[in-house]
Amino acid sequence: MGTTKAPATSFGSAPLVDRLEHAAHSHVVQFYSEDSALLDGLSRFLGSAIGAGDSAVVIATASHLQELSARLQALGFDLPAAASQNRYVALDAAATLSRIMVEGWPDTSRFMEVMGTVLARAAAAANGPEPRVAAFGEMVALLCAEGKVDAALRVEQLWNELARTHSFSLHCAYPINDFPGQAQSKLFLNICAEHSAVIPGEAYTSLATEDQRLRTIADLQQKAQALASEVAHRKRIEEELLQGKANLERLVQQRTVSLQRLSSHILVSQDSERRRIARELHDSLGQYLVGLKLNIDLLRRTPGRPDLWSEAQTLLDQSIAELRTISHLLHPPAMDIGGLAAGARWYVEGFAKRSRLRASLDLPDQPFRLPDPIELLLFRVLQEALTNVHRHSGASATQVQIQVHAHQVILRVKDNGRGIPDDSLARFHETGLGMGVGITGMRERVRELLGTFTLESSSTGTSVRVALPLPS
Repeated sequence: MGTTKAPATSFGSAPLVDRLEHAAHSHVVQFYSEDSALLDGLSRFLGSAIGAGDSAVVIATASHLQELSARLQALGFDLPAAASQNRYVALDAAATLSRIMVEGWPDTSRFMEVMGTVLARAAAAANGPEPRVAAFGEMVALLCAEGKVDAALRVEQLWNELARTHSFSLHCAYPINDFPGQAQSKLFLNICAEHSAVIPGEAYTSLATEDQRLRTIADLQQKAQALASEVAHRKRIEEELLQGKANLERLVQQRTVSLQRLSSHILVSQDSERRRIARELHDSLGQYLVGLKLNIDLLRRTPGRPDLWSEAQTLLDQSIAELRTISHLLHPPAMDIGGLAAGARWYVEGFAKRSRLRASLDLPDQPFRLPDPIELLLFRVLQEALTNVHRHSGASATQVQIQVHAHQVILRVKDNGRGIPDDSLARFHETGLGMGVGITGMRERVRELLGTFTLESSSTGTSVRVALPLPS
């Protein structure tokens, strides 16, 4: 029983399967989806050898040995007779593997001895016009299925080494499902590299004409290119996501550090403010009340002293005024009524009287109101900036400007003092520290409202600028 030789094809065309697997000294690998496709091809490959008087060696799983035997006998081949003549040798793949493996790795000497003996006997029994041995091996597929990829590749290499001393045509096979994704592409290519020819899945081998095969190849090339583009696109997205994640983590870390600093500054500033209020209550209001108490005691013991009554009235008036001042500094009532404009006007006027500095205030011509958090923050920045002008700048004048635009409000406080030392200013710009808890805390609070805090200074004075976005 023979097979019709495939017609020659023009240069560059897709070859037929028969031309691949029947070539002399070939080592062909087939990838299949269905067992029936594999068994049909093996029946043709091995049957043509047996029918021509050549020998066939089959090393396969038990189920494949049984199915292949049934198909060959159904085609009219007398397998028992061929087996008795050593022209049909059927070996169980798992049992054969156990004979050539040592500690999970194919042993070279054992492989050469076992398989060399089998092939030599089969070659001696072949009696065709050009005696040859057609062999099918499935040991590599078992190893690959067990995850022993390197061992499978080593067996393929040993087959190629054995072909240097023995003449045979070898057909190997792997289920295509063993290579489901991109991760197995390198393994797939390594397996193909160990073979002289590759037989693709049945979707290709079932095509009858050269035109159909070439169209299928072109379609597969387009799909491969589309897949490669999709993989590259996904890789770019993954890289962008990773970069975005890194940026987000860095931003979160920066914001966490800022919040930690702000929390620390708030606690320190709160303690400092409480000490200042306690000191002012003790030094001013406390002294007035002590004097008032002494006058009242004298009046109780020495009635008819109008001068004491007058002095007591003065002390009482001063206590009320001082208490009102402290209360207004904590939260000006004017802000509840007229907002930031009224609060700023009241504070700047009072600051000019207390500090004896020239202080000017530039406000928008039109009345305005801002959200409470923004007005309160700007008022605190104004307080802190003017306090620093009075305590540290040595200035003779200061200018305060408030501008309200469609999408933001800007506060500027500028003086004509001696300025801030360069090293302190550089440290503040680099680390946010070096300006005291007041300014540092204000800057962090401005950032919490998504605003910008700018501090500039030279030998001619210092400028504080705060810009806050306004809700639409």
